[in-house]
Amino acid sequence: MTRKISRFTLIISVFLVSFGFLSPVLSAPNIQEKDAIAYKQAYNLILEEKWEEAYKTLAEFIHNYSRSAWADDARFWQCYAMEKLDYSLDGVYNCYLDFIRSFPKSKWVDDAKANIIRIARQLAKRGMPEYEAIIKSLEKNADLEIKLAALHALEDMGDLHAVETLFKLYDSTPNSKLRSRIINILEDIGCDLSCAKLRDIALSDKDPRLRHKALSSIGDLADRESVEVLMKIARTDSDLRIRKAALHALEDMEHAEIVPFLTETAITEKDASLAKAAVYALEDIDSEEVLPALKKIMKEAKSFEVRKAALLELDDIEDPEAVSMLKEVALHDSDLKLRRQAIDALGDIGSKESLEVLREVLRDTKEPRLIKAAINAVEDHEGMVAAEILYETAISVSDEDLAKAAVNALEDVLEEDDPGMLLDIYRKSKFASVRKAALNAIEDMTEAASVRVLGQILNEEKDAKLRRIIVRILGETGSDDAVPILLKVALEDEDYKVRAEAVSALAEIDSKKARAALVEILKKKDNK
Repeated sequence: MTRKISRFTLIISVFLVSFGFLSPVLSAPNIQEKDAIAYKQAYNLILEEKWEEAYKTLAEFIHNYSRSAWADDARFWQCYAMEKLDYSLDGVYNCYLDFIRSFPKSKWVDDAKANIIRIARQLAKRGMPEYEAIIKSLEKNADLEIKLAALHALEDMGDLHAVETLFKLYDSTPNSKLRSRIINILEDIGCDLSCAKLRDIALSDKDPRLRHKALSSIGDLADRESVEVLMKIARTDSDLRIRKAALHALEDMEHAEIVPFLTETAITEKDASLAKAAVYALEDIDSEEVLPALKKIMKEAKSFEVRKAALLELDDIEDPEAVSMLKEVALHDSDLKLRRQAIDALGDIGSKESLEVLREVLRDTKEPRLIKAAINAVEDHEGMVAAEILYETAISVSDEDLAKAAVNALEDVLEEDDPGMLLDIYRKSKFASVRKAALNAIEDMTEAASVRVLGQILNEEKDAKLRRIIVRILGETGSDDAVPILLKVALEDEDYKVRAEAVSALAEIDSKKARAALVEILKKKDNK
């Protein structure tokens, strides 16, 4: 079966479903109106493919029952019959246009639009006269959707004549929605045929939204010939948004020759948003010139926001020189906020080199906010080197809050079965809150590791308050491994409150072994 017959069968099938289920008027002869009977007779001729007779009968129906609920159905099938009778394509095309204009809410509108596009393609294949026929159809018809349907037909043609037709239509129509769609089509057609027109729109169209759209299309097409135009617009246009759009379009170019222009713009442009747009445009350019350009911007730009933008681009560049530049800023820049941004960027890079720079920052910096930022940046790394840096900071830093922050960060970096560094911090720290933070971190280790280390600490600890905390943490582990330790404390610790806490901890564990320990404590008390 041919494609045409298949489509015809599909349309007929859809109609029959609608006919049978949505039209009880036609399925109940005793209550049918005259128009329904007349339409059914005409439609039967369509089903029988008696096109000439069907066309005449449908024409009579439309004349006699122009206000009938079936008028749109009759008009659609009349157009369909015209096509089957080999009427001129222009005539069939205009029949469908008139149908959509007359019955915009009909259920057959989508089918009519599809047929219009198909017929327009056939017209296009026959040369220029048919192109002109399409343009005449567009000019006659006020329905935007029909114009857009015909535009898609022109898009599929994709040759010089079709493009010239689109140019003429863009210049002649005042409808901004239609002109916007033409820009989309010009982009889809490709740069060889359309970029010159897109550049003209970007430079001179009166509608800033259409200029913005044309600039975006030029960027997507990455047209090297458009670079000069884009730089001119970015440098001199009176509309700030258009200038920014031109910079974004340059960003999509990825051509090394625009690096000096973007660098100059970032340094000299007074508007910070435009200067930052120039910086962002540098990111996607694959050139050795980008890194020196960012360095120059960081050094010479007057705006903090612009320098920050340049700095943040560095963490996406896989080059040791980028780490070196961040190091210089993190350690020596006069702007504290920028130093902090550099430290954050070093954390994002996550390399061995950036980790060593963070070690230097923690060792040489005295500013608490920078130290805290460096601790957080090290925490983003993994492995023993990061753990060692945080351990050194927790032991050596003179600020109690920073030492505690280093312990908390260390907990996230360490393996769950390796509490050795935490134990050492507990033993060496002069701050009670830091030692307590170490205890809490140990508690979160694996059960066996935490109980073992907490037992060691308990044996060494002289401070009764800290012993009570350790005992409470042992109870919270819920481990039977903690029971012997707690039993010994409950029986032997010199502080009454610590012994009472050990009993409570055993009760919290509430295992068979813990209950036996409590019974033993009672027996020994009775024996006393």
